[in-house]
Amino acid sequence: MCTLSYFLTDDGYELFFNRDEQKTREMAIAPSKHTDNAIYPIDPQGGGTWLGVSHWGQTLALLNDYQSAFDITAVKHSRGLLIPHLLSNNTPALSQLKNMDLSGYAPFKLCIFPDKLSLNNGHIAFVRWDSKQLIDCQVESLATSSGVELETVTQKRKQQFKQFIDLRYPASEQFLAFHYSKADQGQYGVNMQREDAMTVSISHIKVGNTIRFNYFDKQSQLISSISCLKVAAA
Repeated sequence: MCTLSYFLTDDGYELFFNRDEQKTREMAIAPSKHTDNAIYPIDPQGGGTWLGVSHWGQTLALLNDYQSAFDITAVKHSRGLLIPHLLSNNTPALSQLKNMDLSGYAPFKLCIFPDKLSLNNGHIAFVRWDSKQLIDCQVESLATSSGVELETVTQKRKQQFKQFIDLRYPASEQFLAFHYSKADQGQYGVNMQREDAMTVSISHIKVGNTIRFNYFDKQSQLISSISCLKVAAA
């Protein structure tokens, strides 16, 4: 269960991501710069990640697709390993995905923010792997995944989004207020709280002439920030 939102700027974009997980899951390792020229946190259980940005500004955000049926015995790879693999070179992620054999991965949704994206340039790709085919999805300002009551959860979070965000004049403060908002609606809130699961981390990636990855781990209450100069893709 996760929630993603974003807005475009004159020189890039800003992306916000709440990761929801079981309370029993091991705490993630905070974002760092990796040898594949990318910044991302690591999930110790699978060794991969749900969110990462390359040094040239391409960001990938992964959401589990709980609604697609699949054969669990056919799963050979963790979905979290996709992002480090796709960010390990400067080939556009969508091109790589279309040429990959995805049959060993459980269903997922992937939002792709290209390196040259800005208010007046480029477009975001949102694709879904349903265990059989890669499907283009409609890109919206808010994306949500949930293992329970997806339709209701999505509707409730969209209502909250409209209360916090003015899409005519989007600003970081609005989006941060939304993603940090108290989970008054329990599992329906974007800052989710359920008996068995909760929002475990909140991320904010800002891409312009520089790249910054701000990360708040709710379990440890630690805030970290890592940045680098954006480099031109070869």
